[in-house]
Amino acid sequence: MKSLLLLCSLLLLACENDHPTIKIIEINKKMVLEEWPDSNYIASLDSILKLEPIKKGKDSADVKLKMNAFKAPTFQLPPSVTGSKNTKKPSANKQGKPAKPGKPSSEVAKPSNNAENFIGKFTNALAALQSDPSNKSLYKVVTVNEGEDLFKLLRRTYGAGTQNLPRFYVLSALQSVNAGVMLEHLNAGDKVRVPKL
Repeated sequence: MKSLLLLCSLLLLACENDHPTIKIIEINKKMVLEEWPDSNYIASLDSILKLEPIKKGKDSADVKLKMNAFKAPTFQLPPSVTGSKNTKKPSANKQGKPAKPGKPSSEVAKPSNNAENFIGKFTNALAALQSDPSNKSLYKVVTVNEGEDLFKLLRRTYGAGTQNLPRFYVLSALQSVNAGVMLEHLNAGDKVRVPKL
């Protein structure tokens, strides 16, 4: 009889709907600590904190970095990137002193202007070609070499400035004027219309 009562009480305990409730943690709100963390958790935190480097003394002062955008250093790109034929070294100013590195010279600013000018010219010529694709004065036909993709073909045709062109726009725009040619998978000998600059 005792075993039957014990069994019934165990079944009643097992069938109860006492699910643990989970409290929602809110940011920046104090919560009551209901139980202490166990010693293993505290020991693992201590071992992690001991491994952290802690700087003490004068070296640990806050580091403040400042940058003046108007005196940012400028770099001259090589002609293979800009597509220009010759390179010019920054010239000395009128007093014979070399130009200060903080002030951009006109020679240093030219490569980026050349790249921007090329992109502008190319997109304008491509837009004109799209508006009148049968006008022979707006395009030239280039034959694909072995192992070339569209952007290698454009680089061979126009120079290194093509690497800054927006790929998706150029691919979709040139596809619209090259019906029947799969520009994503070019074969040797394919003829591709490209805009005249």
